[in-house]
Amino acid sequence: MLEVGGLSVSSKGRRLLGGVSFSIKKGECLGVVGTMGSGKTTLLYAIKGIIPGLKPGKVGGTIRFMGGERLPMDKRIGIVFQNPNDQVFCSTLAEEVGFGLKNLGVRGQELEARVAGALGRVGLEERATDDPFELSQGQRQKLAIASVLAMEPELLLLDEPTSSLDHRASLEIYDILKGLSLEGKSMIVVEHQTEYLARLAGEYLVLNEGKQVAYGGKKIFKSGKAAEWGVKVPCSR
Repeated sequence: MLEVGGLSVSSKGRRLLGGVSFSIKKGECLGVVGTMGSGKTTLLYAIKGIIPGLKPGKVGGTIRFMGGERLPMDKRIGIVFQNPNDQVFCSTLAEEVGFGLKNLGVRGQELEARVAGALGRVGLEERATDDPFELSQGQRQKLAIASVLAMEPELLLLDEPTSSLDHRASLEIYDILKGLSLEGKSMIVVEHQTEYLARLAGEYLVLNEGKQVAYGGKKIFKSGKAAEWGVKVPCSR
């Protein structure tokens, strides 16, 4: 589904990411870990096309998606940002989830069905007419996920989906992601909390100071270098 080869990203003369190569098959989940500033978010932005589409930067290497070149700001790739408040701005949950669909020209029964379906997948179907800012932070994160799912992306990118959540809300988010994985949704998840990531990821990509230092299954952590990389060893699933 996704093949990344020799990916590099630079901005204002500074290299943000370099030498990143990996691949994902349909239905797989890749966990991306590393310390703050290691290039995790930059990686997602390059895959989606936000860099250089919306943010300045130069991208090198190759990104092949679904057998061809990844399109600029590829609509087949959905992204959930770290802070759900960055993606919430409508007056009701239904309007929020339907906003992107309307921009694509989706109307009528199809719009209603896709909005209801997306809200149902995250457990918010009964709050469709509520104000998003009456929701808890965890519920807003669910809403952000629903808004992306309604667009029916082939690949879902999530940037630290539990960064501002407590343990209970984090488990609820990962229960949703686990359900999506069981349905065959392909995902790349950036996460500091590897105990959550271990519930989902089949393979891991470790970044350190903008470079790829490890890639593969959980066995990559048996090298004993996790502390050097600044990451926690994922617990058993």
